[in-house]
Amino acid sequence: MMKKVLVIAGIVAGLLCSCQPQSESHQQETEGAKLELWNMSDSISSLKRLQKWEAYVEKHPKDEMGWRNLYDAKTRHMIWHKPKDFDYERKEFMQQVENAIPNTYTYYLLAMKTAIESTKIKKYAEEAMKRMPEHPLKEDYEIWCCYLCDKDQKRLKDMLTRYYESGLMSPDILYYHYNEMQGMEEGGIYYAQTEQEIVPKKMIKLVFGMHCDKILVNENDDWAHIWKLCGVPFPDENWAETVQMDTDNPSIYFATRALMMVDWIAEHSQRPVYISSFDSWINSKRYASKLPKEMLKNLYNEGLLLRYSSEPYDNIAATCRNVEERYQLDYLYLPFSPLRDNEHYWSDATDCAYRTIVLLQGILPHYQKYNPQRCHWLSGLLLKTIDRWRKVYNRESLSSLESEIRPYFEATTSTAP
Repeated sequence: MMKKVLVIAGIVAGLLCSCQPQSESHQQETEGAKLELWNMSDSISSLKRLQKWEAYVEKHPKDEMGWRNLYDAKTRHMIWHKPKDFDYERKEFMQQVENAIPNTYTYYLLAMKTAIESTKIKKYAEEAMKRMPEHPLKEDYEIWCCYLCDKDQKRLKDMLTRYYESGLMSPDILYYHYNEMQGMEEGGIYYAQTEQEIVPKKMIKLVFGMHCDKILVNENDDWAHIWKLCGVPFPDENWAETVQMDTDNPSIYFATRALMMVDWIAEHSQRPVYISSFDSWINSKRYASKLPKEMLKNLYNEGLLLRYSSEPYDNIAATCRNVEERYQLDYLYLPFSPLRDNEHYWSDATDCAYRTIVLLQGILPHYQKYNPQRCHWLSGLLLKTIDRWRKVYNRESLSSLESEIRPYFEATTSTAP
């Protein structure tokens, strides 16, 4: 088993070596504004951002990136300050875009994003992809890979290949998602709550030809597509209506529905089903008390993933097996891939490293008791990863994580080889 894993790791390393970030000038083909992505740490208010880009497009009406930034600013402002007539605001904005930059890539991209009817979404998406720039932004690759996920897999593979060859997919992200798939049993099903959790795995499967036995589904896919892909019967038409939407807290609704889907797939496919252990509605402590307890008790942590099982089993042994035999963690010793300006917070390579630290520290108490040498190695790796994380951001942070991990490292120093 170990030999097979090492061989695969060598193949992955070779594939990832060619991932070289494009220069900013290569990513942005036109002069003018650059795409300004919203970040959770931004201090600028939504109103000021909105006013900034309204003034910009008034002065530069043909700048497509300016309109993209205005769309993002207006959308986020409306989320925080709900307009009386959202539909009117949306239509009025798109009329302005059409008047300024008709029949352009950006017009059809934004038309797709604002459309509600599936037929219009498809129409605008296809028109946008016909006009796709020769060197799209990373964000554009993400958009179109997500759009194609539950559609023509040949087109998806072509888009993923183009994305990979652009050098804009971080190797760190690929390593993390490769390790998630490494922890899955043969023929396992991965259930994602966002497309962004699927795209790197689809790239590994379709472009690299690895883990082809795994089934990858996303809850935003067409449900008929999910049931067919997993080989399970269609639920009763009233199945989804058993969960009522809570307008004050819609996350509870989505988490409950996701649990129901995972439960249905696991029961009827007779395959192991997995979800992410990190940043999931399902396993959030914030919502746990309001979710179906009979389903929550079926979630078992195996390291980077949670496995859904109605039969109890030794998940500690499964986690140890993943850490010791399946996961390829040596990449954490390497410097992180260079960050780009305005990197999405969910796609930042350091976010994947942070996930690994948070998720794998939980096995340290077990290792300290039963395998001190392994405890020293793993805690040391996690501490070094924290140090590299700090160098990227040039500030002291993750101190609480460090204070939790360091005692395990120090307590097992005498076991170091």
